[in-house]
Amino acid sequence: MKPLKLALLIAASLGTSISVHADEISDLKAEFLQMRADYEQRIEQLEQRLAQAEVTTNEVKTEVASVKATPSPTATTRNNNSFNPAISMVLNGQFSNYSESPDNYELSGFALQGEGGLAPEGLSLGESEITMSASIDQLLFGQATIALHDDAGTTEVGIEEAFIQTLGLSNGITVRAGRFYSPMGYLNEKHIHAWNFADAPLIYRGLFGNQLTTDGVKFSYLLPTDQMIELGGTVGSGDQHPGAGTNSGIGDWLIYARTGGDIGTNHSWQASASHWQSSPKDREYAGGHNHGGDAGADPVLFNGDTDISNVSLIYKWAPNGNFKQKNITLLGEYFYLNEDGQLNNSTELAQYDAKQYGGFVEGIYQFAPRWRTGARYDWLGSKLRASDDELLTDADLDFSGFHPQRYSLMLEWLPSEFSRVRAQVNHDKSSRNDDTQLFLQYTVSIGAHGAHSF
Repeated sequence: MKPLKLALLIAASLGTSISVHADEISDLKAEFLQMRADYEQRIEQLEQRLAQAEVTTNEVKTEVASVKATPSPTATTRNNNSFNPAISMVLNGQFSNYSESPDNYELSGFALQGEGGLAPEGLSLGESEITMSASIDQLLFGQATIALHDDAGTTEVGIEEAFIQTLGLSNGITVRAGRFYSPMGYLNEKHIHAWNFADAPLIYRGLFGNQLTTDGVKFSYLLPTDQMIELGGTVGSGDQHPGAGTNSGIGDWLIYARTGGDIGTNHSWQASASHWQSSPKDREYAGGHNHGGDAGADPVLFNGDTDISNVSLIYKWAPNGNFKQKNITLLGEYFYLNEDGQLNNSTELAQYDAKQYGGFVEGIYQFAPRWRTGARYDWLGSKLRASDDELLTDADLDFSGFHPQRYSLMLEWLPSEFSRVRAQVNHDKSSRNDDTQLFLQYTVSIGAHGAHSF
């Protein structure tokens, strides 16, 4: 009996063990199948991501190939790929207040021309701009800027710039043709909304009626050197003040040179020199028409030679070259005009010799990402001689030797790179009547507006 009981016990134990092992095998098998399903799902997801990555890579390769096939744009054409053409508008309204009447404003030693006077008192549109630009083809780029501003209660529309410019010419050569701001100094080539103050420096106001434009052709050559060196020149029609008058062929010409670079990572600079020359024929002085003189008097005309020379220097500082947080900008320019010729009206003629000179220095400090403040100092001088002083008076030229000066302070808030609110105060000694001037200004940029140059 005992062997039989032992056999039965062994058989029962084996049966239980086999049953237990069968359950474990079933569980393991189920777990394996679950793991296999999970891995298959992950592999499928990876395959989908890989396929998407291949599509994206092909799109990038196509875009890169398209960019490489396009000539390298100049600084003027950057950021214009979003629209064709790129269209932008700058709104530049302001409030102006003066302690003296703006209608009686004078700049001793200079006859104000064009837009050289003060902005109208009270609220005004200021000067707003509409700019269109685009790469015309693989050879040319085009840009046009239309300006709108108030003048004696009416809105005037004018073409500030309208030019074509070459792309991709070899050996650092660029050619521009049409109407453009002359490369005379540093500030002249920049649009008004890019200036650091609400109004033009006195020397710009006195010599150019705010800015010097050229209708003609500009040539520039960027030397293949480690340091930036640019040489260039312009030839123009001579129709813009101070070359205004009747000209045939080339009416004015200019040559310039500029250089600059970096000093370490925190400092950068640029210096330039330029010389402009014209031979005006019957250039008219507004004279009494603007400042309370005899409106019926014959205008005074100038015939002769006009030369203007300029030197400018700009320095910029930013920690590690990062201008977003803090930065300092220092700018100075000096102009010297020499004229030799004749003044005349319908009844009188006089020999005329003039020296007009002056400049400005300004410093701008961005002390926080959205706040900037600045100060500016202007000074002017003149030596005017004529064989008949009466013609100088009729031309509204003060030859007493008074030297105008002006002090300016400004504070501005920049909510973003597209908007600015500015407050500015001037203590203006442009004539013997001191004038305290207040400007409150807003500037906003709408549309595809590219970055400004250095």
